[in-house]
Amino acid sequence: MIKTLIYTTENNNSYIYDHKSRLSMLIHPDLKKAHENPAEADTYYLKKYEYLKRHGLFSEPKPNTFGSLNESMIKESITKTSQITFEVTDFCNLNCLYCSFGELYEGFDERNIKNIDINYAEKMLKYIFKLKSTSKTKNLIIAFYVGEPLFNGKFIENIINIVNTLNYKKEIKVEYSMTTNATLIHKYVKLLVKYNFELLISLDGNEKNHSYRYYRNNKKNSFHKVIENIDMIQKEYPEYFKNHIRFNAVLHNRNSVKEIYEFIYGRYKKIPRIAELAFDDLKSDKKSDYNKLFHNKLESENVFKNENTDLLDIMHTELSTYKELTNFLKYNSLNFYISNIISLLYGVEKYLPTSTCLPGGKKILMTTNNKLLPCERVNYKYAIGEINKEVILDIPKITQRYKFYFDHIKNVCKHCYSNKFCNTCLFHIKGIDNVDSKEFICEYFCNSKEFTNRLHRIFSFLEKYQNDFYQIIENEVIL
Repeated sequence: MIKTLIYTTENNNSYIYDHKSRLSMLIHPDLKKAHENPAEADTYYLKKYEYLKRHGLFSEPKPNTFGSLNESMIKESITKTSQITFEVTDFCNLNCLYCSFGELYEGFDERNIKNIDINYAEKMLKYIFKLKSTSKTKNLIIAFYVGEPLFNGKFIENIINIVNTLNYKKEIKVEYSMTTNATLIHKYVKLLVKYNFELLISLDGNEKNHSYRYYRNNKKNSFHKVIENIDMIQKEYPEYFKNHIRFNAVLHNRNSVKEIYEFIYGRYKKIPRIAELAFDDLKSDKKSDYNKLFHNKLESENVFKNENTDLLDIMHTELSTYKELTNFLKYNSLNFYISNIISLLYGVEKYLPTSTCLPGGKKILMTTNNKLLPCERVNYKYAIGEINKEVILDIPKITQRYKFYFDHIKNVCKHCYSNKFCNTCLFHIKGIDNVDSKEFICEYFCNSKEFTNRLHRIFSFLEKYQNDFYQIIENEVIL
């Protein structure tokens, strides 16, 4: 049962958090005593406690009322899709030890050095452009992904030509993006610059940090070639480099948050995105290998925060606790109603459980085997469609499957303290296919103890960096 929580910060200040109303409030320690041990509490605070109870706090809340999914929602989501991602090839010239398509993981089709079929890709584009002609959303990102897209650079050139033909009236604003290991950029840099590709380059830091990203054929570190190509872009196309190049680093046992920031920002004045090793779809017999590689981001950030470095101020808004505070203020505080003022008109909030995107809600991924997936982070068995003679997206079938998951998971979500803002995709939950069974357990479920610890962490951070509150409200909440 979800209830009003009392928690303290590192400064020993006490607060209450009421889940139903999203209210957080600083309280006197004696009010906490009135709640936990009324026999020893001061009479004044006992009366205050009873007053709060009469007005809904500390009382048993009504269970969340979740929304219901229907076919029109799925159809609208697909129609409005803003990104098509192509799995250009299943081959990569690197063999990164922790790659999500490597030996540690499962959940993807067998890698057969197979390139995507341009004819099927063209069918997909024609299908999407036809949808866009009737949609109010006229923006489309075309992304290239997995293994190393530039290994099949000819496909990328062909796609651009097809798009130019389909969009000859320029009714749709098309942008291109790509995730790359940067080893082959020199071969296609003019094309990338000409079409203003948004590039996300994988770089784990300095040479030692980057040493898990080695060539498949000789196991040599790819670091020097990657740096050579990045430096070339920075020198020859400085404006493009400034506006269209971003970096992604994977945190592991050969690097740290500090080392990643020091190298990438020190050399390129860019703030990289740092990700922990993925845990989803890890093979059961590879857990020990995973544990050897894994490096906890929050712990590494705490070490970084204790360093005497000018980078702390620059990277402050990238810290996990800052982002956690941002999400709390957006979704778990009274500020939620500033951005969602219409919800005040209704007596009950209704939303779908978890943070699962509806198909097409953000993107659609086409694989080398012509499967259509909701995104690149989902197990391939959860395909939402396919392409053969035509694009097949069976709306009733998709709706039925998603509705099955939502209708059953909500029975777990209504008791979870994260249900106002859940970071979890359904398809990352182990055993989601058995969500209707009594034995089903969501490993991301947040109980009162875990949420109290989260509140302690968030408000301790906020007390230390009070100006963050105003910055977040102004830049993130009031949009």
